[in-house]
Amino acid sequence: MSDSPESLESKLAGAIEQRDAVLVRQLLDSAEFVLLTIPDEDDDDEEGASVFSTDIDGMDLVVAFTNEQAAGEFVHSMEDIYEEGDDIEGYVMDGDALLQYMPPEHGLYLNPESDDPLVIDYELLELVLKAEV
Repeated sequence: MSDSPESLESKLAGAIEQRDAVLVRQLLDSAEFVLLTIPDEDDDDEEGASVFSTDIDGMDLVVAFTNEQAAGEFVHSMEDIYEEGDDIEGYVMDGDALLQYMPPEHGLYLNPESDDPLVIDYELLELVLKAEV
């Protein structure tokens, strides 16, 4: 009798619900994430780009995806808000690097527009960043 392995998303959901910063850190460190960027309109440098972020109920959140399929579905669902010719690019980043480069006072929004999006609020993310693994 073999149990199917629990997905990263379901493990993260449980750890977030329990506010288990150590487990959240372990799960994030062991995974890779897709981040999307769009060119900075205010930046004269042609290489400048911004990582997708959003604000939910006054909380600033960096948007990331646990797989390329979720990122693709998000881009497809948001086609109507982008101007024609907008270059939306994605790149893969391991979880440790994602945590290292999180902007100050931001949380993390995983897989928006999916059936089960996850939010790691700023307070929990601060604990995750300090967690020893």
